[in-house]
Amino acid sequence: MMTKPAAPSSLAKLKHFLVTGSKMPLNRRRWVYIKTALGALALIWGLVGLFLLLAPPRYVSKWTLILPGAGAGAQVSLDSIGHASSSSSSPYLSSAIDPRENYKALASSEVLLAAAASSLSLAPGELGKPKLKLPNQTGLMEFSLVSRDANSAQQKAWAHYHALQRLLETLREDEISQRENGIKLGIEGFAQKVSLSQQKILAFQSEIGLVSLDQFKELALTIERLRHKRVTMVAKQQGMLASRGQLQAHLALSPEQAADLLKLKNDQLFQQLLVLYTDATTMLAKFGGQYGNKHPQVVTQRHQQQTLFASLQRRCQHLLGYRDDELMLKLSADDLDSRAQLMQQLLNLSTEVQGLTQEIATLDEQIANWNDRLAHSNDDAAKLEDLHREHQLATAVFTSALAKMDVGKADIYSAYPLVQLLAAPSLPLKQDPMHKLLALIGGALSSLMAIGGLAALWIRKPIMQRIVTKS
Repeated sequence: MMTKPAAPSSLAKLKHFLVTGSKMPLNRRRWVYIKTALGALALIWGLVGLFLLLAPPRYVSKWTLILPGAGAGAQVSLDSIGHASSSSSSPYLSSAIDPRENYKALASSEVLLAAAASSLSLAPGELGKPKLKLPNQTGLMEFSLVSRDANSAQQKAWAHYHALQRLLETLREDEISQRENGIKLGIEGFAQKVSLSQQKILAFQSEIGLVSLDQFKELALTIERLRHKRVTMVAKQQGMLASRGQLQAHLALSPEQAADLLKLKNDQLFQQLLVLYTDATTMLAKFGGQYGNKHPQVVTQRHQQQTLFASLQRRCQHLLGYRDDELMLKLSADDLDSRAQLMQQLLNLSTEVQGLTQEIATLDEQIANWNDRLAHSNDDAAKLEDLHREHQLATAVFTSALAKMDVGKADIYSAYPLVQLLAAPSLPLKQDPMHKLLALIGGALSSLMAIGGLAALWIRKPIMQRIVTKS
């Protein structure tokens, strides 16, 4: 209870001191302010000088990276089996995300700084943290790193750059690996469909004996070729039949009769008997014109003719198995009109006609068999074509997925764009004066603030008196 009046008394004393100040004379008060100002300035510039003397040298190595703005694209066509395409748009198309900000975070990450320091056998804190500027409306990234030695600054800059590239490569490989694993899950299902469709085709081919659709097409082509061949052979047969008919009319012989006559003509004994018979007939005609029928020479010659004719009949019976006097006498001994050659042609034509007739009959049978086989293969060919189409579709999807995975591997800059070194880390030729300049500026500002504060204290009495009087 005794302490409550003390608070107003203390406040009153503080208020009286702020308003009226001390009872110090003006000249003495002026020297106190001057000494205080000189002391403050001496302390400030003493600290600035001490900093300039003891501050370690600073060498700054600078380098610049650039992110190309163009996107990449790839397109693959696999012989009408499948199609795969991959495209990477420009990293600056999105206004919400700037890849340079991502790279800025990576460049300042503890992982990268530790890796860069480790490459120089330094502790993580000895490398220092680089400064990064991102100029607007450009793809540039301007780095700077400070060190106490020029060579050390450049080495640290190179270490940071290589560490950034290694980190980006690691991230790209991890991104591709994860994307590939996702595609592989789908590829396994596609591969099963391809295998299943192949098994269906093999089972169906083994069941029906139809290997491919080309085999079915070959059936139709074979039938057409056989039909064309039959038409040609029939035309040839008709021509031979016409030739044979003309020869038969000219010779007045059938092919069988011509064959028998040639057999007689080729027998030497029959030819000799024919020659003798012809001579005897000629002599009989001669004697018959000179003498009467009862003349001894005519009778003898007639008997000789009859005997030779009987011999011809017996020889014909022996050679042909039958006797045909009319056919037998159609032969001539000299064959002046080449009848034998014509009969041989007739016989050859007859043989060829018979051969063509047999071939045409065989072709008709083959065409009938092929037609039956083609009719039974229509449904099988249609089903086989459906199975092949299903297999081709499964193969196209599977191949496209594989191609997409491979093309995706080629586009390694889709998630993390390419970074190029525009300006290599520089080797600083002189110290960086920035820290000294900042120290001088800081000393000047501190001096101004100290002098300003003392000036405010010097003029506070009239100002405070006016404020208290008005209040």
